[in-house]
Amino acid sequence: MIQIETVSIRELRGIRELTIEPRRENFIVSGPNGSGKSGVVDAIQFALTGEISRLSGKGTGGLSVLRHGPHVDRRDDPAAAEVSLGLHLPDSGKKAVLTRNVKTAKTFHLEPDDQDVRARIEEVAAHPELSLSRREIIKFILVEAGQRSKEIQALLKLEEIGATRGVLKTTANKLSRNHAEAQRAASSAEDALRRHLDAADLTREAILAAVNPRRRRLGLPELEPADLFAALDSGVSAGSSADVFNRDSALRDVEALESTSLDLSGLGAEEAARIGQDLGSLDHDRALFAAIRRRSFVERGLELVEGERCPLCDMEWDDEEHLKAHLRAKLAKAEEAESIQERLLRNGAVLEDHAQRLVDLIRPIQVLAKRDGSAGFSDGLAAWIRDLAEFAAQLSDVESIASIRERLQKGWASPPANLQEDLAALRRTIQAKPDQSATVAAQTFLTLAQDRLVACETARRAQRRALAAAEAGRAVYNTYCEVGDGYLGALYKEVEDTFGSYYRELNKEDEGEFRAKLEPDEGGLDLEVAFYDKGMFPPGAYHSEGHQDGMGVCLYLSLMRRLLGAKFTFAVLDDVVMSVDQGHRKKFCRLLRTHFPDTQFIITTHDRVWAKQMHTEGLVGSKGEVAFHSWSVQAGPIVEQAKEVWEQIEVEIGREDISGAAGRLRRHVEYVASELADSLGASLRYRGDLAYDLGDLFSAVVGRHGELLGLASVAAESWKDAAAQERVATVKKARSESLATHRGESWIVNKAIHWNEWATFTAEEFRAVVAAFRAVLDQLRCVNPQCGSWFYVTPRAGDPDSLRCRCSAVSINLRRR
Repeated sequence: MIQIETVSIRELRGIRELTIEPRRENFIVSGPNGSGKSGVVDAIQFALTGEISRLSGKGTGGLSVLRHGPHVDRRDDPAAAEVSLGLHLPDSGKKAVLTRNVKTAKTFHLEPDDQDVRARIEEVAAHPELSLSRREIIKFILVEAGQRSKEIQALLKLEEIGATRGVLKTTANKLSRNHAEAQRAASSAEDALRRHLDAADLTREAILAAVNPRRRRLGLPELEPADLFAALDSGVSAGSSADVFNRDSALRDVEALESTSLDLSGLGAEEAARIGQDLGSLDHDRALFAAIRRRSFVERGLELVEGERCPLCDMEWDDEEHLKAHLRAKLAKAEEAESIQERLLRNGAVLEDHAQRLVDLIRPIQVLAKRDGSAGFSDGLAAWIRDLAEFAAQLSDVESIASIRERLQKGWASPPANLQEDLAALRRTIQAKPDQSATVAAQTFLTLAQDRLVACETARRAQRRALAAAEAGRAVYNTYCEVGDGYLGALYKEVEDTFGSYYRELNKEDEGEFRAKLEPDEGGLDLEVAFYDKGMFPPGAYHSEGHQDGMGVCLYLSLMRRLLGAKFTFAVLDDVVMSVDQGHRKKFCRLLRTHFPDTQFIITTHDRVWAKQMHTEGLVGSKGEVAFHSWSVQAGPIVEQAKEVWEQIEVEIGREDISGAAGRLRRHVEYVASELADSLGASLRYRGDLAYDLGDLFSAVVGRHGELLGLASVAAESWKDAAAQERVATVKKARSESLATHRGESWIVNKAIHWNEWATFTAEEFRAVVAAFRAVLDQLRCVNPQCGSWFYVTPRAGDPDSLRCRCSAVSINLRRR
């Protein structure tokens, strides 16, 4: 893809004007919290994409790049805010300068305007994951399987898999619901036909046994089983089915509703009671009801926690752990609320079915009542039908169910007043009608039988179609899941292997047998990791927060390797390195250096020791840093470009700030000495607080260096290697001269460690002290400017074999023949 040579920022966010030069190498932006270093991340992101992630997403309503991208003093002048990037394409060697202005954020200017470079910029813009912040790491680790799957598939540009899966599942669920409704409609149609035929079942024999006697009475030929569905009323005089009345059939319809209405209070009473209990639980703890709607909101908030301030409401907490515990408790409530929600909807579905079936019983009675019922009875039944339909529609979501609680408690059926009396009167009216002649009774019976048979067969066909569609929907969804999970399984297997190997490198001492398992399952992605030899568990079960963050970084790196391969030439890690345990930071530097040698990492950190360690481990060169010291709204960040420490000390001496130069020298020498004590295997008197000072460290390092050179002399002599003997002698001589500089070794090792005494020195006197320390330290690092690494011994444990640097320009044998 790309690498960055220069970044020039003007009036963007908290930065007034700044230019840094990463020079296509790894680069650190360091500084305390609030010093403005994240403004560099915002600027790079804006230049490449036209967006600033801090101004978008959940919890950022009302924020925009146009209004809030410019510096606050230029908020009414978006054209003043601009970022320019000097870009390099590693594969072609092409260079260009990309400039983007906040006023015209959707477009950018490229000089020279090369189509290949423009295409690469658009490719980078399609990969926002190239910028990773600390708050985003944990979204790969401590999230639900479904959310993890979404995040990782989005990063791998596989959103279509999840999106298609979601569409297919929604379709399959809708088809299943359609089938359930068609099944209910078919059942109601069958009940209506059975009532009319006065038959116990609807076999061909039962239907013909009810139909053929009426056909014989009318002198019509009897139907054979093969003719059953041709027309039950074939040969009957044509007439409007709406005017057809069959007294016996009407009475059976009335009796069916009468029988049901006698126990309306018991219809669905058990489900209504369960709904009442669950709504009572929501009443007892109103947070449960809110949790149903807020779950995804709280999940996102937990991901964004960084420090004591809540990312959702800006409230200050005692510490980060208490805040996280509070949000996790909310998520636990959400899980409890979800189970309540499932029960409410399940019981609501049963009541909905009861209501619809009741409507099916009322409809034919409403038609009869229009002709033969008491005054207003038909209108009352029509209103009841509408009321039950509205009631059924309110059983599909929790809030609607809660809104009809009182109705559920009092009796949800809500029949019209005097229903039993009106039904009894209707029945008596129908019974009092003159007996239909046998001929008319047979004619109306066959006409109505045909109407209901057609309705029954139509409903059955609809049910069969709905069943076929539901089965097809499930089959398509299951097949897609099977194929998709197979593809993703193979992909995740590759990722989990790389992820595991990276994490083992970080935690070799205590988790050298670490394993991880990523397993897709119906749209989710389960992650389990080994905890020593105790088995596989979710990452949050036993691993510390630091280890979880380390997992997040390793998983991110393995995903980026899988996604981009050789194109992974650039990434921004915004305070991500702070997530790695202090004891594993060196290994993290080596991991990036070893596995991603062609990737340019731009890293922000507020930890100066971290920044030094990245220099020491060779992840970042001596010029690869800009240090932010403080920030003000008027001036922006106070910046010190990270020159070689000796240049920084010289600047302070030139300002006659001997105290500042002395403090910087002491901190630098103390830090380097602690690194060298580790890499050379120097012996130190153990301190329980591990608070070793310069006096402890520097003398131990100098002494250990002398021991190693002594071993080298003995080894060279034992091998009769004259050239090696000469090289060692040269090194020993240079070492002796450096230690003798300015009043001998005792001055350097003993007197000079008390840096507070240096404040009274003149500039020239202190330059001599600096030169003395630098001369000694120069004996302990590679002179190759491309390497510059501090010496170390191999192996790390046991008797040393060699003293060397990373580039092997220095490799001194320490083992005798």
